[in-house]
Amino acid sequence: MHRRMPMVRTGTLLTALTAFVLGPGGATMPAAGAAEGARCTGELVATLTPGIGSEPASGVFHSEGEGGTLTCGGRSGTIGEDGRYGTERPVTCSSGGQGWGVHTIVVDGTTIRNTFTFEFGGISGGLVSGKFAGERYSGTFTFTPSDGDCVSSPVTKGHVKLDGILR
Repeated sequence: MHRRMPMVRTGTLLTALTAFVLGPGGATMPAAGAAEGARCTGELVATLTPGIGSEPASGVFHSEGEGGTLTCGGRSGTIGEDGRYGTERPVTCSSGGQGWGVHTIVVDGTTIRNTFTFEFGGISGGLVSGKFAGERYSGTFTFTPSDGDCVSSPVTKGHVKLDGILR
């Protein structure tokens, strides 16, 4: 005997699944219809403990809350981040390495948590460049040291610039 399944409208099912996955308010950023996401640039200051220098180290970084700025498709918001560096192996200023973290993004009153991993190269031309890949926000970043010089003292603070796509 063949049972006939009730017909479900694809649009209704997709809307219900999106609401379940994103939670309340999660669908407000980026704008509806932006399947590929919104281009976002951000800037923040990050503190590293114990810092990255000439001796291999692993540690944590944070940005003192959501004090950074974020611009997404003409809209302004804030961004902060916390995480760990040197997760696969301890890093130095010349080696680069890997890590993971969490961005806290606030745009139009909506808070988005973005868990991400990242890779970066050694310091070159006074800055560190890398890539980050997250659940909602992925792209590239640069880190310009402001405290420490990698030679006589570890880098413990710097200016981060982000450029990526927020989905």
